[in-house]
Amino acid sequence: MRKMILFGMILLSMLVTTTSCGADETGSSSQGCGRAAPATAPVSIEVGGRTREFISVVPESYDSDVPHRLIFAFHGRTTPNTRVRKYYRIEQNSKVPTIFVYPAGLIAADGKYSWYERSDPRDRLRDFALFDALLAKFSSSYCIDRERVFAVGHSLGASFANSLGCARGAVIRGVGTVAGRIWDIKCSGPAAEMIMHNPNDDLVPVSRGLKARDWALAQNGLKPPARPCEPRDLNCECYGPPGTPNPVVWCPHTQDLNRQGKFYPHRWPKEAGAAIMDFFGSLPASAQ
Repeated sequence: MRKMILFGMILLSMLVTTTSCGADETGSSSQGCGRAAPATAPVSIEVGGRTREFISVVPESYDSDVPHRLIFAFHGRTTPNTRVRKYYRIEQNSKVPTIFVYPAGLIAADGKYSWYERSDPRDRLRDFALFDALLAKFSSSYCIDRERVFAVGHSLGASFANSLGCARGAVIRGVGTVAGRIWDIKCSGPAAEMIMHNPNDDLVPVSRGLKARDWALAQNGLKPPARPCEPRDLNCECYGPPGTPNPVVWCPHTQDLNRQGKFYPHRWPKEAGAAIMDFFGSLPASAQ
């Protein structure tokens, strides 16, 4: 009898262990749930034989039993991750537990930042692997809601984020970008998207932003017409009926002047950070 009771207790213990948040990923919770977080937030990772650096922002109130959103923010060709962290203003507009990662792009032959090699096939950009490695690292080290992984970017970073949202649509829930394009690649699943682009942009023509919009519509099985939606001050239009799990929002904003009053329609609008974070917050957990 004692042996039977002992066996039952061991079996119950095994069942509890294998179904806990700290075990293999179940549902939307990552392997890092229920585990002690690293003493310090990571700042580098080895990918493809190179050390890649990034800024990671973990809430001071981090709780390993609470699944956190994970947001990757990609900088442009001439602006480092330290600067975009300040002017994207996505952290300040976060309303739920979120971990932010700001990867640093490598320097290309022209002395500017890049997220790929010129010889890369467009569906296998070099830094898709960086995203994969970072997603795996943070999922194993922290409690991540794997159904709420997002990408943000501006300019070249927007082009990369748009393309990443297509190539990794199976794991990215949504994308928010300003002044980017998209490369011709095959999408792996749906991903909601908010795309902002000034029609007067003279660095990335609006035609490229429209292509990114149309690519996102095809990716998510949506068609015109669009309807006016928030935020109205960015002239946003929503594709898909209210409540659609994977909406596409197109915002041809008209902010032409930078903070110094100079004509610069390629800018990141001052409301963009709040708009993107509100968009992410409005999405249902599952892409369906």
